[in-house]
Amino acid sequence: MKKNYNEFEKQKVRNKALKYAIKTLTKNRFKSTIARKSYVRDIKNYFQNNGTSNDKKVSSLLLDSEIDKWEAFYKSIIKKKKPSELRVAYLSGPNPENDIEVLIKYGILPENIWAFESDNKVYNSAIISALESQFPFVKIYKGKIENYLKILPFKFDIIYLDFCATISSDKTISVVRDIFLYQKLETLGILITNFSLPNTENVENKDYREVLNLLAANYLFPKSFTEKISGLGGGFTESAECHGISADEFLEIAKNNELNFYSQLITRILYDLPSVLIPYQRLANNNALINLFFKNFSQNSFNKNYNEDLQCFPNDNSLVWGLSDFLGINKKTFHQNFTRFKSQLSIDSDASKLLKNIELVSYFMTERMEDNLHSEKLEKIRKSWRINNKYIFCDVFMFHQLKDILIGQLTSPYFYNVDFTKRWLYNAKKTDMFMDLIVYDECRYIFDWMPTLDMFEEGVEDWNRQLSLRFAMDSIAKQRRWYNEEFFSGTAVIDQMEKTFEAKELKKRKRIIKPFDF
Repeated sequence: MKKNYNEFEKQKVRNKALKYAIKTLTKNRFKSTIARKSYVRDIKNYFQNNGTSNDKKVSSLLLDSEIDKWEAFYKSIIKKKKPSELRVAYLSGPNPENDIEVLIKYGILPENIWAFESDNKVYNSAIISALESQFPFVKIYKGKIENYLKILPFKFDIIYLDFCATISSDKTISVVRDIFLYQKLETLGILITNFSLPNTENVENKDYREVLNLLAANYLFPKSFTEKISGLGGGFTESAECHGISADEFLEIAKNNELNFYSQLITRILYDLPSVLIPYQRLANNNALINLFFKNFSQNSFNKNYNEDLQCFPNDNSLVWGLSDFLGINKKTFHQNFTRFKSQLSIDSDASKLLKNIELVSYFMTERMEDNLHSEKLEKIRKSWRINNKYIFCDVFMFHQLKDILIGQLTSPYFYNVDFTKRWLYNAKKTDMFMDLIVYDECRYIFDWMPTLDMFEEGVEDWNRQLSLRFAMDSIAKQRRWYNEEFFSGTAVIDQMEKTFEAKELKKRKRIIKPFDF
């Protein structure tokens, strides 16, 4: 049978992406976690060899025996894996053998491959194609992958979603949402997505491309940092506000850099969704969690200055701004797509509830100490927390960092690894395709290193535990520095320019053209 959707560029990018994913989760497994196994020890050694006299004195309080314990704990969570031990899920399409051939070539067992297809006709074609191939016993499931995510009793190491649709199409980003909502990616796992951008040859696509561009501009404008806004991005630059660029000027820049802005929108949503948007919503929807950490959890608690802060400081409230129509765009199709897009980001499939929950949690997560927002136990920790008594390395050890750890323990964010992110742009049948490969890490070796709320205060006062925690947290700060800071803002202990501890930067998206140049 003829293998559809098997163009030169598609074959190459699929082959390289899957090969890279398998190698990352096996041979490079201990390098691809947010904190490498040696991270805590490396920081102590750095201070002992390069620090001030005070750095050396304080870091020496962290005993090697405590570091040994942390590394053993790390290894209990991030275990070695061979390719044959990896489990893979992907969207089938009419020719499932195309992906299966690549996966098996690099060591994946066919029994560990799961394919899903919701379209009846395509499903029938996939079955026929598989039966005629060398993989007649492969698992192909009829139905939407999101339905199976809710019931399957295990997680996947690699999930490959070749949507061939836009990021705002119906049932695209919501599938990504459900993967993280139901925690179907392993504690260290890789998600590969493939989104399209409608080509310009079809007149009907002109309006849709404009809508996508407005969506990207609206989401990126309030960010503290964006990628470079020319070419195919990469790196970072300060916000439009810092550069004195107005909203209207930013919209014009976006119009002249469509590929760049669409590329950024995809990556930033894939970064924000599992690390902030889902954990925030998970907290807002659980009364037990709310009562554990906060009190008077409602918008009636907002103090009189909060709305002014929202209006005046977009960079400090980028998610609230990015999920609001702050630009006042007068375009019906934009609002229709924007609402659909936000509904897919909402764990309740409710666009208005999404914004309300994100705004509410953002407010309660801030350091608004005068508002008496915390539960009795959390407030007790806050009042006794004296930053003057905590040794300052690079950033001050603030109370909000403890709060981030405690809330992260129970809301289960997945953090992205910037260093191991790969992105490609290629053309398939005159349509631009944007493939993102992102390594995600639940960082349980950090969150679970500390006790629960009732025992937290005593635990964090122990120098061994406090220093090992802070040194490990530095790794998250360095991955998130330029791309979102809702969790673990200001947790660096070593300067962000220091080699091997530097703040990580995205590489620009790689364009795939014939002849293939990787």
